[in-house]
Amino acid sequence: MGSPAKERQGLGDCAVADIRLFVCCHRQEQIPSHPLLAPVQVGTALAPERFAGFLHDDEGENISAKNRSYCELTAQYWAWKNVQADYYGFFHYRRYLYPDPAARRPYKLARALEPGKLGYDGFGQLIEQYDLILPKAENMYVPVREHYAAAPYHRGRDLALAEQIVLERCPEMEKAAQAYLGGTEQYFGNIYIMRRALFQDYCGWLFPILEAFDSRADTEGLSPQQMRVDGYLAERLLGIYARWRRPELKVLELPRVHLYEGGQYAARVALNALLPPGTRRRSVIKALER
Repeated sequence: MGSPAKERQGLGDCAVADIRLFVCCHRQEQIPSHPLLAPVQVGTALAPERFAGFLHDDEGENISAKNRSYCELTAQYWAWKNVQADYYGFFHYRRYLYPDPAARRPYKLARALEPGKLGYDGFGQLIEQYDLILPKAENMYVPVREHYAAAPYHRGRDLALAEQIVLERCPEMEKAAQAYLGGTEQYFGNIYIMRRALFQDYCGWLFPILEAFDSRADTEGLSPQQMRVDGYLAERLLGIYARWRRPELKVLELPRVHLYEGGQYAARVALNALLPPGTRRRSVIKALER
């Protein structure tokens, strides 16, 4: 694994780092026009059309055809194998990181994201100060293992198998795995920004684990939503990896911004006013909804 200090030296006196924030899209959405943002069509190999003006995850070395189970990870694999950059970030077409380090809540709402509303002026300089930027941890008030097992379309035995594979391959990660999976704070969405060498290391760790999971898991008869298991698992595996590497990294957590339209936006604003994100009251409602 690369040393973060050496990675920072590697960028040296570069005037401008090459920062790629990929926005993963499974449908042709309007993405804010900003130099840092690059929309990428995920699951292109399975799609009836290629989105004009987008990057495509079926070019070069890729796993685009696995999108039904890997979700946004097909874009991450594609970038790992085909894109050279100093920093790699991954957002969703309705989920972005918002550059507000002082935010108290894990996410905020927005009706639409115009470039001026992103707050991204100077975001590149902020990114360059860190090795890893994660979404602000959200406290679910139950251990990660229990939350995963109870969540819709998730199966506890899948996470147990993934954990087993991690510990078989990397026994040195046991303490980090126990701490993260036994804790109540989670990083959702497979959303992050990483320095190049860290991203290369993370992907080299993550994808072989998922490949081993695929070869050993019983996925017979899963519904389309349950088939997204590799994407679900990666959210938790990111937490383990980040916990393990964190002592040697410079890490920042930023809130997410969630986009909603019309009536959905108004309903979410009302819900967040009554039950603020990250509070115990909100977690209880989420548990009842499961």
